[in-house]
Parts: sequence; structure tokens; C-alpha cells
Amino acid sequence: MRVPRPFRAILLIPAIAVTALLSGAAPLPPLPGPPPPPIKPPCDHFASAVAGDSTVQIPNKGVGIEQALPAGISVAACSLRTRNSEFPGPIMALREWDPATLAPDSETIALRRAFVFPSIFPVDATTDAGLKLPMISFVPPVVTSSVAGVAEPPRPQLALQLVNQRLILGLDWELTCYFTPEGPAELPAAVKLNADSTREPLPGPHPVLAHAVCAGDADLATLRIVQSVRRTDVKPFPAPKEFMQRFRVPERVELRWIELALAEVFTPYFERFAAIDDFPGPGPRPFFGIPVLAVIDGEAMPEPPAHVPSPMVEAPFDLSALVQASQGMGWVSHSGFDRTVTLEPDHDYWIWVRDAAATTFLNRRTHGDEPPEFTAGVGPYFARTDTAGEWIRAADQVLAFRVVGRPGASSPPPPPPASFALSTTPNPAPGSVRVAWSGAVGSVRFDVLDPRGRRVSEGLGGAAGTWTWPGTDRNGRAVASGIYFVRARDSAGRESVDRVVVMR
Repeated sequence: MRVPRPFRAILLIPAIAVTALLSGAAPLPPLPGPPPPPIKPPCDHFASAVAGDSTVQIPNKGVGIEQALPAGISVAACSLRTRNSEFPGPIMALREWDPATLAPDSETIALRRAFVFPSIFPVDATTDAGLKLPMISFVPPVVTSSVAGVAEPPRPQLALQLVNQRLILGLDWELTCYFTPEGPAELPAAVKLNADSTREPLPGPHPVLAHAVCAGDADLATLRIVQSVRRTDVKPFPAPKEFMQRFRVPERVELRWIELALAEVFTPYFERFAAIDDFPGPGPRPFFGIPVLAVIDGEAMPEPPAHVPSPMVEAPFDLSALVQASQGMGWVSHSGFDRTVTLEPDHDYWIWVRDAAATTFLNRRTHGDEPPEFTAGVGPYFARTDTAGEWIRAADQVLAFRVVGRPGASSPPPPPPASFALSTTPNPAPGSVRVAWSGAVGSVRFDVLDPRGRRVSEGLGGAAGTWTWPGTDRNGRAVASGIYFVRARDSAGRESVDRVVVMR
């Protein structure tokens, strides 16, 4: 089967992503600390699920359907019941919902976008006999709840949209979507989206789309937006190669991921490869750099330095999300961090994004009348067009970003006890050996072993001090010349061993 040219690059995304990672900066050295849970949680239960047999036709590009979801839920995955006879080209999107206007919030952009293909979008995602597992996963999932004190809290309600697109050979493909004319009263009524941006009601007293929404697992339910600038009303120009945004969190949190609002990707992959008839072939392949997001401890850094210090944590952006979001503005995130870090309140941090020249991320215009929560949590935005260039502060804009974490992170673990150190003098020894130690927990037991591991002498001591082995066995006889091992074990079970040579 010959794959249509516009889709070859989509199939190549995993390989290209590996190439980008290998060609980028070296990864962070491993540091102590457990890795965070995966940013793609399992689906343990449905937060919203409705069946339906009535149909509405989505005939061509720009036409779609829209269903607002229950307030306060996180969305790990979702599905709609559809039927289509041709290769489809719709895009599914999640957007913040404004209950006052009964429409998506106009001040921000889609929280997630996803191409819909037959392999992941079955003919019947829901049926009368039962609801199947949602098939469109959002990585990372969408979190709607926030902690108190966030600069611009997200809206607690989302709308699910499915809009038909013209993706193949300029042709329109008709899509059939299912709904129930009289759905649950707690869900807003579904609407049909027209190509001219108007909305019209579906038939019935209270139509609701046939859908299923997965809210993830217990861990996802604990996550919150811990800092947020949600408005997306300005593009930085020109697009910087690097930028940094200072921020604080209102309480102690365990960081999970950070989202940024993507405006555009210059020359998307599928456009670059559309002119290549037989990929792969000889010659170099087009390539653009993948942005990398890092978090920098900024407590003693009021402005970005020329050479940015080592980050607390970093990860490249997800390439497939960049390509999908390039079909329209949308929030995107990075691949999962490799370790867990804790952010402290009243402490400055920086979001640092490098290798961003091929992308444009949206900012928010500031007007000087922002509330105290905004000025306390969001600092200045700096950018530069070259890694060796001068950082320039934007006077009237800040980055649009969402920091997701788990509030109530435990206090830092107590510092480990001092290392259990042991020394023997003199060494070699003509007779008696002085054994000194420090850093023990509780009392210490000493064993003197010969090369075959047999105990020849023993002793006791406190947490620190000295003990003298007279160079004799347990019967008081002088041991023969040779190699011996002094082994010490404290009350915590820690051991320290030193080798001593006896020369008569």
C-alpha cells in the first residue's frame, strides 16, 4: 500500500524524534530521587459517559460538533461514537468552556489537539451494550483544578470538539456522529459547529453527544495547576531562540510537567516531506530543532545570566504534539521528566526553553492592573535570538504557561547520617592495632577476621571513639604475621571494613 505523501512524515515522527534527541544537548547526569509517575496514566474509570443512536452529519471541512463536559474533571482520554465510510480527517480538541457565553473561552486556545485515524478511532467507541475504553489519549492529560493563589486560574470546565478537516487530496469526507436527543440534565446541550463559526442546536429537548471520558487514576486526581498564565493574546516577534520566564508557586508541590501555548511550527514536517516521492532516499533529510524545556533554581538569579546554570530538571518537547498542534494553536508539553523535584513557595524558579527558533510560543500582554496573585507568582520574561547573545526583557508581556504538580509534597528527607568511617594504625603493625571510627549510629561491634573469614577476636565500642586490638586471638595468644580484616557494624546495620597487616 502506498502511503499518501502528506502522511509520510507523521509515520516518521518516532525516528525523527530519536534523531533530534541524539543530535541535541547531552542529557542530565542521573541524580538521586525517584522518577515521577508516567504522564500517561492508566484509565481506571469514566468521569462522563453517554450512549446515543441519533445521528448528525458532518459533511465537510470546518464543520464539527461540540459537547461541554462536567466541571472539575481531569481528562486522560476520550472518545465519541462515530461512523464514516472513507479515510477520515477530523481533529479532536479540548478547550476551556465559558458557561456565561455557552462557548469555548475566547481568551485562550485549545488545551489539546489530536489527529483522528481509523486505527485509534473505531466505528463504535460507545454502544448500547456498554461503553468501550476511550481511544484518544491526551499526553499529558488535561488538569482543570488549581490551588489557591494561582496567577490566572484555569476554567474548571472543558468542551470536547470534533471538527472535520480536508487532509487528503483536497477532498471532503463526510463523518457521522451519534447523540441522544434527551441526555443527562447535568451536561450542557451539544451543538453543531458550522464552517462560518456559528452554532446551531441538535434535535431534541436536551441533546448530548454519545461519548466516554476517562479521568485517569487516583494519582491524576491529586494533581493541580500550581501556577498558570492562561491568556494567549500576543506572539513574541521575532521568535526567540531561547527564552526564560520567572515564576513562584503558592505552596509546596511535587512538579510533574509544564505546558506552553504553541502558536505555530515553521514548515511542519509533513509539508517538507510532501515533495519527496520515495522516502527514504539518498541525500540529507530536512530537520528542525526540537525545543527543550528546563526548570532553573532562580533564588539567587534575578535576571538570566549569559551562561545559564545546570537545570533542576529538563526534557524535550513531544514532537508528535508539536506537529498536531501546528494544525491550529494549542497547548503542548514535553516528554516526561526523568526525576521528581519539589518546588518551594516564596522561592524563585525559571522556565528556560532553548532550541525554540523553529517554533513560536504565545505570551500574555500585561497592563499593570494585574491582581496581587499575578504579580506575586509571575516574574519577568526574557528572550534572546542567539545562545551567546544578550538577554532582552519584554516590558509588557509574560509567557503563557501552566505548571502541573501534586500539592502537599512531603518535607525534604532528613540529611543522611555521616558516613561510617573506620581506620587502623599503625598499618603494618608489629603488635597492637588502634582502631578509630566516626559516624556510627549507636554502639559498634568489632570483629577481627583472618583471610579465611574466621573470627580471631572481637570487641565493643560507642558511636565514636577508639578500640585497641592487642594483636591476639580470643585466647590471648599472639596471632601470626599476615593479613587481617577489622569489620565494624553499628546499630543501624551499617558496616565498615579496614585491612590491617601484622608483621612480627
